[in-house]
Parts: sequence; C-alpha cells; structure tokens
Amino acid sequence: MSLIAAENLFGLLMVFTGLAAFGFWSEHTRLGKFLSGVILVILAGIVLSNLRIVPFDAAFYGVVWSYVVPLAIPLLLMRANLRELLPVAGPMLLTFVIAAFGTLLGAVAGFYLIDLGPGAHNIAATIAASWIGGSMNFAATSQALGMEDGTLLSAMAAADNVGGTIFLVLLVLIPGMALMRRFIPSPLVDEIAAEERAEEAAARSGKKPPVEVSKLALHLAVSAVCCFLGFETAKIIGGIGQAAEIGWLANFGSYGVLFVTIYALIVANVFHRQIEKTSGDFELGMFFMYVFFGVMGAGANVALMIETALPIFGFVGVMAVVHLAVVLSAAKLFKIDLAEAMLVSNAVALGPATAAAQAAAQRWHTLVTPAVMLGVLGYAVANFIGVALSGFLQ
Repeated sequence: MSLIAAENLFGLLMVFTGLAAFGFWSEHTRLGKFLSGVILVILAGIVLSNLRIVPFDAAFYGVVWSYVVPLAIPLLLMRANLRELLPVAGPMLLTFVIAAFGTLLGAVAGFYLIDLGPGAHNIAATIAASWIGGSMNFAATSQALGMEDGTLLSAMAAADNVGGTIFLVLLVLIPGMALMRRFIPSPLVDEIAAEERAEEAAARSGKKPPVEVSKLALHLAVSAVCCFLGFETAKIIGGIGQAAEIGWLANFGSYGVLFVTIYALIVANVFHRQIEKTSGDFELGMFFMYVFFGVMGAGANVALMIETALPIFGFVGVMAVVHLAVVLSAAKLFKIDLAEAMLVSNAVALGPATAAAQAAAQRWHTLVTPAVMLGVLGYAVANFIGVALSGFLQ
C-alpha cells in the first residue's frame, strides 16, 4: 500500500506534474547538466515508488502510456523537416538491423549462461521479443508460446521493467561521456553542446522568447487531431484486415503511433512556414514526456524483482551487455555517430516512446522521427522473431 493510493488521481497528477517541473528545473543545475533531467526524473520515480509514496501500478499510468505519450509525439515532430530527415534515416535502418541482431545474440548468450529453469527457451524468447519491440510484443509472444503461469509472467515483467529502466539511464549517459566520444565520435552531440552554450549566453543577456498561450493551445489541438486521425486510420485498416482474414493487415490495428507520426509529418512539412512563426510546441511535448519518464521510473518494482526474478534479471543483464557491445562495436567499425547508435539501441530495446523522448530530451531534433519509425518497425517484427527464437533454443 502506497502513501498516495492508486485511485487518487489528483494526488498522482500532483506528483508527476511536479516531477516534470523538477525535470525542467534540473536542466539548469550542475547535476542536471551532468546526468540530464531525464535520468533525474526516472530516478525520482523509482525512489518514490520503492519508498511506497506512489504505487507501482495505477490507472493513471495507463492514461499516460495510452494518451499522454501519443499527444507528445506530434508536438515533438512539429518541426521535422523531411529534407533533413531522409539523409539520416537510411544509415539508422542499418543500425537497427545490427541492434536487433545484438539483442538476439544477447538472448542466446543469456540462455546458455543463466539457468532460467523449466521453459527457459520461452522465457528467453519472450523477453527478447520485448527488447526488439515493446511490452505489446511481450504480451503477444508469451501468449503465442502458450505461457499461462501468472507468477512467472509477473516475475518476467518485473525483471524486464527494472532492466529496461536501468538500460535507458545508461543510453542517456553514454553520449555525454567524453571518453566514449573519443572512442566513437559524435558530431551531433558536439553541435548541440555549442547550441546550448549560445542559448545560455542569450539567456544571461535577458533575451527570452515570449510564450503565447494561444499558440500552445493551437499546437495541442493540432496534436490531438493527429492522434485522432492516426488511431482511427489504424483501427479502420486493422478492421479491414480482420474482415478479410489478412493477418499482417489486421496487425495494423495496434500501430496507431505509426499513423500519428505520419500525420504529424504531413502537418510539419505542409505548414512548416506557419509553424516557424510559433513557439512552445517542443517544450509542451517535453512536459508530457517528463510525466512519462516519471511514470516509467515508478513502475520499476526493485523489491519484487529481487524477490522473484533475480535469475531473469541476470538474463536481461547479459542480453543488454551483449546488445550494447554489438552496437558500440558496429558504431566504431562503420563510423556511426554515437548519438545515433544509442538512439537506435533505445528504439530497438525499449520502443518508439522512449526513443522519441530521449531524442527530444537530448535535443537531437532531426532524430525524433526516425526514432519513432524504427521503434514501430520493432513492434512489427518482434513477435515473429520471438517465436522463431523459441523454436531455435528448444
């Protein structure tokens, strides 16, 4: 039982909007500049839930995942220029394939190194599917493999959640490490650092852009339109697939985020001149994403993981280490920008929402769209890979 009950909507709203405000504030502190506001908000969420101040699970968290994150995506994509996007999308697709292979290699290594007990091949395959797609692939793959033990599935979910949260923190930290950038250069990180220094100088001189509430409201309304059209399009196409009994087409009913992204890109490129005259869209999107990061941290039940899922957590750790080693080695070998490599690793292992949020939080604006698209691609292929991996390991 937590101090703020799962049913206390306003209590949870108070906490997580407060964490979002803390995230923005921390960006201007020494610790925030070193760790980033994203990591501090995630860590705060972990501390609050594991000290039983907020619950590990609540209907409010589902609202954030289902509504707040999709609303944030168009806001983060308002200035996504396709002419800038296309040159980086191709190389990132190759990195996606390498990262997915790294996850598979890590799953095989973890399977042989860690004793997962009966049904180890299904456990490894389900978690691997989750780390190529997302939680929806965890559920779908476990169902496809006939896994019905609720206790086991809860232990797997706890290890997956805690491991994913720690991995996200690592992915955010790595591009900021000078030692890593000497080993794998990142022109993008260096460019953003120069921009931040210029902005800080402008802020010290008293030049701050005005915030127009009418423009913020317009951006939010446009984002809602993109979400409405995106999820309705996915529902219609999925319904057609079900009626025609075409499996791959029916799966599109679960890919609302993909169509939200497409509509957001249409708005961004058709109305780019009008959007350039406004401000606040990106900041509003980041506010939503900070709420999401707080919720993500709060879901990491460390005690449950230690009690029931240490071997599975060990498997996740091996898989993550091998995955990261493969991605970093490929980045060095093929001269891939370190920032791009870590973002693709995020899109593969954790999904489009966290990848877009990382790109936005670290101000890699041109990478937000590829991050979402690659994350959705992971959703599309992960179930097939997971089932195939189970058969291979068996």
